[in-house]
Amino acid sequence: MSNPPLKKDESQIRCIYCGYYIKSPYPTNLRCPKCNKFVIPIASPLNEKHAPIDLDAERIDLKGKNEYVKLKGIYEYVKFYGITSHERTPLFASNKKWHYLLELTNNLDFIATSFLGGVLDKMLLKSENGETEKCQFFEKNNIIYILYGKFPDKKGKWILEILAKYFSDLVRGKDVNNLSRIDKYDIEKKFEDRIFKGYRLNSKEYRQLEKAFIDQEILYVEDRIRLYYVGLSSMSIGVISVLLDDEGKLNVKVPGEFEDLAEEIEMKEALLTAKIDAINANILGNTGAYPRWIAVKLGFQQYRFLTFRKCKKGYFLSCIAEGNLKKIEEIEDELEILLEHVIGVPFTGSLEEIRKIKKEIRKIIKEINKK
Repeated sequence: MSNPPLKKDESQIRCIYCGYYIKSPYPTNLRCPKCNKFVIPIASPLNEKHAPIDLDAERIDLKGKNEYVKLKGIYEYVKFYGITSHERTPLFASNKKWHYLLELTNNLDFIATSFLGGVLDKMLLKSENGETEKCQFFEKNNIIYILYGKFPDKKGKWILEILAKYFSDLVRGKDVNNLSRIDKYDIEKKFEDRIFKGYRLNSKEYRQLEKAFIDQEILYVEDRIRLYYVGLSSMSIGVISVLLDDEGKLNVKVPGEFEDLAEEIEMKEALLTAKIDAINANILGNTGAYPRWIAVKLGFQQYRFLTFRKCKKGYFLSCIAEGNLKKIEEIEDELEILLEHVIGVPFTGSLEEIRKIKKEIRKIIKEINKK
């Protein structure tokens, strides 16, 4: 964990863009005095030791990569918030450094709404040192809002709904996929101003809801888990892929017609593996962290998950599962034991042993899904 970006007197906060230390009392317009860039305040008070009485100033919380402010023993921060359309038109990015998250969100949304069959909800990222961060998503009127950092789910949802409300008002009646450069610039500036003003107006609401902003685990209506897919990859190259979806839960479509069912399944496995490996490689390459899981909401407390586990020798084990995510680790343990002689050495390209293992994996999946 990096140290908080406060100097010894704990009265200065560092700008995430230019590194300038902002002294208290902080600017009322939430712009850095040096670079004049706007930074969203995450809706959380600073440590009471240096929190002003004023509710608005109390929540000025400027964050950047590996920059933290400690709140009652908990580090919370927002690295990025952004907006993109379902048609892949980038609409807003709070920080150009993380602009790629807009394209990634569209790719995740495609996976979520196509073969995962749900609505993109959230993603947990895990770094080499075990630190976790999350991306939380919210969709309204074919526009997707993204929040990236470390914060409770309820707080993230509250912020996302506020962002959606302000942005929706600004683009009402407009075609967001065909905005002129002038219109887009005007909307961005007005959006930043509304965030700040709306934030002031919602200070009282936040104080009333603060006790409810407690991070909770996802609640599950089921006490079991079902597997539909298991994959193993090395250096973004698919090594093993097993699709077992007898009920047709996953909407995996491949071009062409197949007389041989086994050939069609093999094509679907290859397509799934390619898309899943591309997502993992994209995130890993841009953040240095991998997606531990991506959650897609199917209904009330019902989720489908795309999960990843980092194994030895650069291998990644991926699964598509539905039900209670708490049970995925014991399944991954079982699969990792089965794959021990494969992941114990670097991948050489030999597929002879792989075909035998696929039969064993299918057997394991069938046994898990019967429980």
